[in-house]
Amino acid sequence: MMDEKGQIAVDFLLGISLFLIALTFTVQFIPGMFMSGTAGESSLDYTAYRTATVLVEDTGWWGNSTSSGTDWETQPSNMMRIGLAADDEPKSKLTNSPNLLSKAKIEQFMLVNENTLIENLGLYNNVDNTHFSYGYNISINQEGVPLVLNSTAIMRGKPTPLDREVSKITRVVLVETGTVAVLKGSELTGEIASEAIINVTGPFEENITIQIRNLNGANHSFLNAVVDNVTLTPSSDYTIYKKTGWTDLPLNGSLTSTDLICLNLDHNRFNLSQDYKLELRFSNVTLDPGPPFIRYNNHSSPLYEPAYLTVEVWQ
Repeated sequence: MMDEKGQIAVDFLLGISLFLIALTFTVQFIPGMFMSGTAGESSLDYTAYRTATVLVEDTGWWGNSTSSGTDWETQPSNMMRIGLAADDEPKSKLTNSPNLLSKAKIEQFMLVNENTLIENLGLYNNVDNTHFSYGYNISINQEGVPLVLNSTAIMRGKPTPLDREVSKITRVVLVETGTVAVLKGSELTGEIASEAIINVTGPFEENITIQIRNLNGANHSFLNAVVDNVTLTPSSDYTIYKKTGWTDLPLNGSLTSTDLICLNLDHNRFNLSQDYKLELRFSNVTLDPGPPFIRYNNHSSPLYEPAYLTVEVWQ
């Protein structure tokens, strides 16, 4: 006789059970991998990461009914997106230099209205249609202290609280801090053999830097700097040092022709709209006679220095 009872094989039952368990796990787990943010600390982590990335990799954008561009710092009332990356092409919305930060954009960033800054950078959360702003601190630091540009410490937000969890992201950046002229020893001329004369046209809002490489002579040394017949005071009017890579070294003893000499001059010495005569005096150096004398402004370019941009976010 034919057995008409319905039976399920044990192997089939076990297999379909394992499949359903795996399917349930996949449905619950996979969507979480692609969520832009979740409640609690993961949402703060995402916000801190996104904010830091936008600031250092985006140029920002402005626009109105007739024009637009990445130079939003010149059009703050039409600003649509905040970014600090230097412009390569103001009309492209892109930069080929992420982590290279514009001084002008940073200075305008410090002037942006607080509510506008929070809305533009997404430093908030919506819970049940209620708007909650995050606590935040955004800073650019050198050697553990906020970078100062145009007499302003670069820091926005509130002090970081000690009684709650804080999400923190730090990015290594290069920040435009002023101007630099990189000169070769063979380009320098003076009225006497051991004195280089450099004409400087002011004014400047930030300190200016002169870097000299391949200065001829043996066992030579730097003596002093003079502006319009006034001898400058070390430390207050200028600092001078040797540079190796990103490392600054004291200028002690004699120099060699391979040393990169760096002179950082206080911008207040060049605060008028006029020409200044800067004299750099050395010993055991032989320079070509002048005139003509080299002009700082014709050789200057933006000076970028290493720093850390830090974003901290909390509820």
